Amino acid sequence: MARKKTLSWQAQILLIAFIIVAVLFLPSTLLFFIGMMPTICARMMDRTKERVKVLTVGFMNFAGCFPFWFQLLKQGHEMETAMRIIGQPTTIVVMYMAACLGYLVEWGVKNIVAYFMLQRGQARLKEIVKIQDEMIKKWGPEVTGDVPMDMYGFAIEDKD
Repeated sequence: MARKKTLSWQAQILLIAFIIVAVLFLPSTLLFFIGMMPTICARMMDRTKERVKVLTVGFMNFAGCFPFWFQLLKQGHEMETAMRIIGQPTTIVVMYMAACLGYLVEWGVKNIVAYFMLQRGQARLKEIVKIQDEMIKKWGPEVTGDVPMDMYGFAIEDKD
């Protein structure tokens, strides 16, 4: 039987305060809710512990929403103004393309880091093989573990 997760009293107070602020600033809430949809989707898709995708997409998405939020504040913080700003196709395109740029940044950085880690691992493998070859030259082929040994740890010589 699964236990229900309950919020602490601090989290409940924070949630109530968030709802009150969202209602008080409803035009901004609407603008950010529509504009930050790609971040909400990234949050649902990103199952990793670090949530890197949510951070990169979220910050870039917020950067795309910010000029329109500033425009909303400048033109009068009203629902009609928010609806007019959201209704413009360029607004949605800019907001969502900024989020798309966040996805590209996350994808590109992940691939660059993977490439450098692969190169570093291959260099380390070459170094290990070199050290193993030096050990074989110094101590003989018995150190490889490929030579059969007797119960005392001495190599068994083939009669062939």
